[in-house]
Amino acid sequence: MSHPSSLGVVSLLSAKKRGIQPIVVRFKFRRLVSKCANSHSLARLAPSFSPTQLGVGIPGGCEAAIHSARRFLETMPKDNVVVKLDFSNAFNSLHKLDMLQTIVNTAPELFPYCHSAYAKPSLLFYGQYTILSQEGSQQGDPIGPLLFCNTIQTLLASLTAVLRLGLMDDLTLGGS
Repeated sequence: MSHPSSLGVVSLLSAKKRGIQPIVVRFKFRRLVSKCANSHSLARLAPSFSPTQLGVGIPGGCEAAIHSARRFLETMPKDNVVVKLDFSNAFNSLHKLDMLQTIVNTAPELFPYCHSAYAKPSLLFYGQYTILSQEGSQQGDPIGPLLFCNTIQTLLASLTAVLRLGLMDDLTLGGS
């Protein structure tokens, strides 16, 4: 297996309190492309996320979720409940094929890029060990939150609770 520094040109950047650290330039270009793809897609997909998924592409989404939940709690009938779900390791729990299929259905222009980034397992390097990351988006990938929210949006929209709020992987449901 290749070491990360053999995958691209390595530059040395200074980081506060951590000294000099190697940065693989190839990954910097990947992050730049992901940021561009994310920016393009958020403008188109954000309206389909609102009002249930407020964690990505919705300016002030967190505040809107807090106000909606507070308003629901203040007027909630006695036989209703509010449940908050925080999925453990949620981003790594999605199947990559599900993420890609959802992109095909909702933002097909992104599919070639997402396919090149996620169709095969990613290699993670830890010392002398190489680990295959076979599920979810890659940590730190700027398009990761969009891929996650886009994939779970169908599930979130299908719920029948009166209050349905998603802040990425934190879901709040309220009703009988």
